Amino acid sequence: MRKIRGQKKYMMVIVVLVLLIFSFGGAFFYWKIPSRREAMTWARSLQASDVSKIELTVMPSAEDERYRIFEEDEFDDIIALINKSTGRYIEEPDQLAGMSRILYITMKDGTRHTVGYNGYLMIDGDAYADNFHGYSEDGESLGYGNRALPDRFEY
Repeated sequence: MRKIRGQKKYMMVIVVLVLLIFSFGGAFFYWKIPSRREAMTWARSLQASDVSKIELTVMPSAEDERYRIFEEDEFDDIIALINKSTGRYIEEPDQLAGMSRILYITMKDGTRHTVGYNGYLMIDGDAYADNFHGYSEDGESLGYGNRALPDRFEY
């Protein structure tokens, strides 16, 4: 009888430990899933009707191709690209050099967001290991700027 009680206690300890491990593991992966992160949630749910301005910076590029303000009739295409964003969240991305395109999105409520690609998809400071569909090496989807960079942007 004592042997059976001892086995039951042992089994209960194992069950509790397994449940704790799965709980902590589930919580860890919940926050690592891109769709659960605030920045990715924002990117996937962005709507053109909420946006007041979209600006693009392209670095490095020719002096007169570093900046662009998109027209309202271009918002839908850009936002469709942003809505397709995917990738595994990277807590500490490596610093990479090369061509970068950054979209500065000003919302109608005055908040400002950034979406860019320089080896990683970056949304409001969060890095994701996947290519943002609008950032091809040749700039095909977003293109280049059409004027010099304003003073308020630093290079």
